[in-house]
Amino acid sequence: MEPTSTASIKTARWFLAALLAVNLYRAMTQSVTPGEAWNYHRFIGPAWQEALARFDVNNHVLNTLLVRISTSYFHLTELSLRLPSLLAGVFYLWVVFRMARRWFGDGLPFLAVVCLLTLNPLVVDALSEARGYGTALACWMWALELVLESVQSFSAQKLNLAAMCLGLSVAASLAFAAPAVALLVVFLAWSKSAPVSGRTLPLIVFLTAFVLLAIPLNHAEWKTLAVGATSLRQTINEITALSLGTSSKVVGAIARVALALAAFAGTAASIRYWRRRDGALVSLTGASLALTLVLLIAAHRWLHLPFPQEGAIYLIPLTVLIVTAMILKQHNKAAQIVFLAVSAVLLACYVAGFPFGAYAAARPFSGARTLAKTLRVKAGGGSPRIGVSLAAEPIMNYYRIRYRQLNWQPIERQPLTGVYDYYVLTPADAALIEQRHLHVMYRDAGLTLADQSRDR
Repeated sequence: MEPTSTASIKTARWFLAALLAVNLYRAMTQSVTPGEAWNYHRFIGPAWQEALARFDVNNHVLNTLLVRISTSYFHLTELSLRLPSLLAGVFYLWVVFRMARRWFGDGLPFLAVVCLLTLNPLVVDALSEARGYGTALACWMWALELVLESVQSFSAQKLNLAAMCLGLSVAASLAFAAPAVALLVVFLAWSKSAPVSGRTLPLIVFLTAFVLLAIPLNHAEWKTLAVGATSLRQTINEITALSLGTSSKVVGAIARVALALAAFAGTAASIRYWRRRDGALVSLTGASLALTLVLLIAAHRWLHLPFPQEGAIYLIPLTVLIVTAMILKQHNKAAQIVFLAVSAVLLACYVAGFPFGAYAAARPFSGARTLAKTLRVKAGGGSPRIGVSLAAEPIMNYYRIRYRQLNWQPIERQPLTGVYDYYVLTPADAALIEQRHLHVMYRDAGLTLADQSRDR
């Protein structure tokens, strides 16, 4: 990369800095999501022996380990819970800038790639939410970047580091096993590097993942792993809905066709530019995308594994990179104009749905943080019985610990059949307010706090 700093490069730097600031603000202020709370109760809060005695796909092992370290050094807060993901987000933004600068130069195409890789609401959430997807995505992207750098100037050290990154991505989220294996296989087939490096890379990937996953997976049961989408169509529809904020069948169909076309075109382009250093990005991403989809389909058909849901976030950068690389490689002005126009439409959708507020997973439970603070004040030093809707139970138990309200009686995961001092209700249970003549103390679009007395 040249050391020059054009207007587009400066714009990208300021944009990424602003995005990082937004990520930090959200990490500090937004209510926990059900996934974050559930993971805390089962794998972060308990003692090591208890946490390692069980496993499910909600346990993103690398992220869990990092969060345990973060929350042990700092008082438990939303920020300490999300600090590892926030740092992973920094590394992701860094690698996006490096990769876009290296392969797309500067100007509008460069800015378009940077924005497409970072402004997708699903990606924005992953870059700070206390789940493993952001960490896995950052590790996978760094593996790709290091491989591409080694293609231009061979470095065994960078290849070994890339292999470690692939192992870490799998440890951060098992959903990344397919793209990690795909990138490794494609690079080994493509590379003309030393045979010794070729033999050691798979071993480094395996050992890195094995060291982190061996003990947790030893306690895994098949029913805890077979959780996910039932079809690739469902996976793509979910990613489209979270990315564009619409569940339109037409939009979903367009997204599925676009992904299929990108995979076929990427395969053809990878063959055309196979083993050409100037076409390494096209070759590696095109073949990796196609092989990833093949692996997902094969695992579902022969191993009866589900398709990933949010974990399929890697399809976003893979598709963006291969499509952009193919179009800009042709030096066709008409094609580039079409690319920029489509990018503008996508980015407009991303900006319109930008998640300044709650994380997507927390929107059905909006107001949880303020509600917990209100309940803390109202309950005072008493020992209230709190009835909570089943879906909100992990969140309220998290805030019971977060705000050190152990005087509250333990919040159990059970139907609201008993009588309680306070009620935390989702819209599905809102009918109880009229049925039991409850007094509403706090209401948000997601959660409602009520007590037994109407006359206040």
